[in-house]
Amino acid sequence: MAQANPSFDALVTTTLLNYRPKMIENLMTHEALFWLLKSKGMVNEEGGSRGIVQPIMHGENDTVRSYSGWDLLDISPQTGISAAEFDWKFLATAITISGEEEFRNQGSKTQIINLLKTKIRQAELSLELSLNEMLFGDGSGNSSKDIQGLAAIVEEGTAWSTYGGIDRDTYDFWRNQWATGGDFDASSGTSIVGLAKMRTMFNNTSVGKVTPDLIITTQSITEEYEAYVEGDKYRVTSNKMADAGFRNIEFKGIPMVFDNDCPTGYMYFLNSDFMRFVVGKGRNFKSTPFVRPQNQDAKSSLILLAANLVTSKSDVHGVITAIT
Repeated sequence: MAQANPSFDALVTTTLLNYRPKMIENLMTHEALFWLLKSKGMVNEEGGSRGIVQPIMHGENDTVRSYSGWDLLDISPQTGISAAEFDWKFLATAITISGEEEFRNQGSKTQIINLLKTKIRQAELSLELSLNEMLFGDGSGNSSKDIQGLAAIVEEGTAWSTYGGIDRDTYDFWRNQWATGGDFDASSGTSIVGLAKMRTMFNNTSVGKVTPDLIITTQSITEEYEAYVEGDKYRVTSNKMADAGFRNIEFKGIPMVFDNDCPTGYMYFLNSDFMRFVVGKGRNFKSTPFVRPQNQDAKSSLILLAANLVTSKSDVHGVITAIT
């Protein structure tokens, strides 16, 4: 079918294309974990394939030896290297312009651009809200079509599931750290129970100098923690995250932020060096040309994303549940 107004279509298509870099920047910097992954180069594009393959290391190389002179060196083959495989997940949102809107605005280029920018911003905010909600899910939403989020990566350990094709119930190297309970209104000896749980989780998710670099929890838990470290006690804010627009308070040098989508009573300890947000080439918030259906006076463009959130090492992430 011929376009009703080729000049109008060309203008809106170009406007949408030019806005794409700003949309990607906004979507990747308005949520603390995505911002941290992006700042560390852990938002990666990959070509299309059957799945996302993530190499993982679950054992040491035991050929390390001291030697001198003509000592024989150990060159035996090593195990401990495997791979997890994750499905691509696909998201789409539509930008639709009715024939009436086109008719009323086609006389002014400024009106057309303003109309389209409003619709793009609406789609962008909706994408942002959906992505953030999926970030805390396990990927089972919408018949398992949702992105696998923190509930899959950092499980509540009452029952372990298969993640990335590896059964956590069988292979404990692929399990994250998990603890339950943490009352900020109760004491154990000279320590607040909630703070004691946080200290233990920090230690459990740390390997030498490799420590978590982000804590995500709820607003109420953040306020409880902040109440115990205000006044004369040690209190620091990460200036880097604050400059990026994230209100935070630190625990052992780790920025703590709250998110309204975080489940009640949960606190995540995350290490972004072992996480990636993988996006598919050609489906990285790419917009399609505007198409007019045969039975409707309107035209639509789709914004498409193929992606998933993956980890290469599970035991450096942890979650405390049932915090009161």
